[in-house]
Amino acid sequence: MALIEWKDDYSVSVKRFDGEHKKLFSFLNELNDAMAKGQGRFVIQNVLHQLLDYTRQHFAAEEVAMRSVAFAGLASHIAEHRELTAKVEKFSAEYSKGDTSITIDVLYFLRDWLDHHIISTDRKYKEALAGLA
Repeated sequence: MALIEWKDDYSVSVKRFDGEHKKLFSFLNELNDAMAKGQGRFVIQNVLHQLLDYTRQHFAAEEVAMRSVAFAGLASHIAEHRELTAKVEKFSAEYSKGDTSITIDVLYFLRDWLDHHIISTDRKYKEALAGLA
């Protein structure tokens, strides 16, 4: 059962970015489902690996798009991207050192990311990037 589902309130009106944001929902729900079955420690490595790839690719694409329209909030948005990326890298490093207890922290992190970054931060560029495919 999904912990959180996509709804139109999350849309930034850029099809590519909405699709990529939906991946975060799948990461969160995959981890939540595994944890509900007592299997969180078995999927955390894959989730972290996907998150690392996601942050690098998705954030870079968002930043290029925001630059292309001279988005006024670019600097603060990039700073938040760097913070989120650093947090994912920290989780990955902790896991690599053998800490499998981070699964709940990653779950809460992803939930907060959806609630804060997409709803509060990404939606600020919605109007500026609305013309992009």
